[in-house]
Amino acid sequence: MAHQLIETMRPREHRFRLPMAVTAATILYSIAMPDSKAGHLFSIMFVAASVVLALHAAEMMASRRHLAIGIMLFAALLSSYGSAVDSAEWVRGLGQLLAAAPMLWAALMVVLWISRQRIITLEAVVAGILVYMLIALAFAGFYGAMADIAPDPLFCGVNGDGDPSDRTYFSLVTITTTGYGDFVACLRIGRAVAVSEAVFGQIYLVTIISLLVGNMGRVRRIPNGNDPEGEGGKGDAGGGDPGSGSDGPEPDVADEDSLDRAASPPDRTG
Repeated sequence: MAHQLIETMRPREHRFRLPMAVTAATILYSIAMPDSKAGHLFSIMFVAASVVLALHAAEMMASRRHLAIGIMLFAALLSSYGSAVDSAEWVRGLGQLLAAAPMLWAALMVVLWISRQRIITLEAVVAGILVYMLIALAFAGFYGAMADIAPDPLFCGVNGDGDPSDRTYFSLVTITTTGYGDFVACLRIGRAVAVSEAVFGQIYLVTIISLLVGNMGRVRRIPNGNDPEGEGGKGDAGGGDPGSGSDGPEPDVADEDSLDRAASPPDRTG
């Protein structure tokens, strides 16, 4: 029964649109949420849902998704304890730092899923955007940890450490290199992290996302002949349009298809 349940939960088609929509809603809610314990709890629940959906779409095993949920729950307990007990802000900071780990893990798993795709589709582009948003949420957790652990204020002027809404807003403004200037990091480590996030955000958009969009529909050459879909050269040797490989606009794709057909066993059929 448990095995059948796991099989029904395994994605038959990779759909990253729902995880991306939930992650976008999480970011908007985290920025607009009230500064209250209930608001923080709902924010953690939204983040956990985003992480689990991303791992599910990336074909992560159910046991590892459960591990991510456990880490998020433990981080929520630490954050709640740090908020309820005086002089325990550092515990809350550890909770926020711990909560950032599953976000980075989910982003890495989605990147690995993209790297295994032989054809760049719209889902791969959506997955790339999802990675961008998960990284922004993870950086917001880093800022929260610095605000709670460091003795000096995170932001300059009257902003002080800000609240979780301010730090999520600062992370999005930084990763998109918008730079309104209403929040400025004063901690040295805060400045270093903010600069790293800004550089990452700029490079990621102009390289990774641009490459994914520019190569939509093209067939990638997988090293060592590894085919992530488990088809090998079967699709090329079997059904389909026999002239599609030679009539395409990219001659290098046709050459690769010809090599795949030539390397396939003679008795292999579609």
